[in-house]
Amino acid sequence: MAHIVCITSGLTSMFNASLALVKQLERAGHRITYASPADLKERVTVQGIAYVQLDPYVIQLEEPPMGWWEKLRTLRSRQQHAIEALGVQNFVQTMQELTPDLLLIHNEMHPHIMAAVTAQFPVALLCTFLSVWRRPNLPPIHTHIVPGEGWRGQWMGIQWTWLRYSWQKWKEFQRDRAQRVGLDRISVLRCYARQIGHPFRARFGFTQWLVPYPHGSLPILCLNALEIDFPHDPHPLMHYVGPMVWAERQEPQVDQSTYKILEQLFENRRSNGASDRALIYCSCSTFVKGDQRRLKKIIEAVAECPEWDLVLGLGGQLTPEQLGPLPSNVYAFSWAPQFQILKQADCAVVDAGSSAVRECIYAGVPMLIYSRGHDDQNGNQTRVVYHGLGIAGDRAQDSAAQIRNYMQTLLTDRSYQTRINHMRERFQRYTHENQAVQVVEALLSQQQGQVKSALENPSKVLGKTLVDVKGGVQ
Repeated sequence: MAHIVCITSGLTSMFNASLALVKQLERAGHRITYASPADLKERVTVQGIAYVQLDPYVIQLEEPPMGWWEKLRTLRSRQQHAIEALGVQNFVQTMQELTPDLLLIHNEMHPHIMAAVTAQFPVALLCTFLSVWRRPNLPPIHTHIVPGEGWRGQWMGIQWTWLRYSWQKWKEFQRDRAQRVGLDRISVLRCYARQIGHPFRARFGFTQWLVPYPHGSLPILCLNALEIDFPHDPHPLMHYVGPMVWAERQEPQVDQSTYKILEQLFENRRSNGASDRALIYCSCSTFVKGDQRRLKKIIEAVAECPEWDLVLGLGGQLTPEQLGPLPSNVYAFSWAPQFQILKQADCAVVDAGSSAVRECIYAGVPMLIYSRGHDDQNGNQTRVVYHGLGIAGDRAQDSAAQIRNYMQTLLTDRSYQTRINHMRERFQRYTHENQAVQVVEALLSQQQGQVKSALENPSKVLGKTLVDVKGGVQ
């Protein structure tokens, strides 16, 4: 039995996926401790998982207005203040007290990763993005490009898109560097790396979609399925361990009255025959405030169909009162137990976040999907349509009538249900074959081999990273 510490920033997509991962590892007999700079204690301990609170984490510190000369004169003190705001002063000591056999860290928590690697902890990274490495015939995840379609989908077009993305990122960092004079993300991370002796290398996207990304030798556990991506040869460090969905997760942020209303709704559907009514679920992002104008169109679309029921989960960013009077067949909640609703739903209207897409597929629910254009959402939406798992809507242009037509298509065209059931079977195969456990235990086995080698040969320095571990989809 190994002691594994899972560390995430608190973002909902990563949090929910990591819970499913650590529960799989627990069932395999490993001891788990969860840690985060966000206040996740209640949400973690209610799942029966040990929790450690880390110091708050601010990646880019805001500062009062000051002139360029003043920024330059106070550069060192300003950078030191920014480094202290990263919340890693006590991180290494906390990890040493936990004595982990492996740290699993959210791959965007750069200061914590650098601190862990420098302290020679065994580290692997956690990622919810499907495709982060630049690979042949694979477009960047933020685009709508489909390999083989149009000139942008050809080899030259894909390469041009990668180069253009890298150039744009480089320009953004240079502009930020000039404006913030030492307090841009790259400068702060580089300064912190120098302090702890970490060989930081700022990469501007020529081999990786995430920039900066100074962790090129660390293995990544992608908490998703390779099959939902475009066909490609994965990077050797990218291990797809399956779409992490834990159906039994407890959600303390959901009010008990919400569960009662939903249970009554589900019971009425069971007693009256669910085949006579359709249940549609609509979710909002927990990261940004929902678009009230779009939500009202969705409500209007369902109001015209009394044989449909609509459940709205507002992601904690809106209240039902802000939507005004609701039709009798529409139910809105500030927080909703998403996966429990999806298990009852016939179709779903979702943003194109990776968490919503994973859970819809895992529950076997076709999607009407609306990308916000944020991070990987364009790419997620395009992949859903490519595999025939749903319909892509136009957030700006779709009317209530158009939304209603899309819903009607998803509810009546059985080809969508057939394809999503097929993808669901592929998703569930990861769990049945314990892919996540196999990859993690391979990492642990390699670490044990490194320790044994170091003991047998004291002149050989123990490696700081775990690399070249084979796992993922066979």
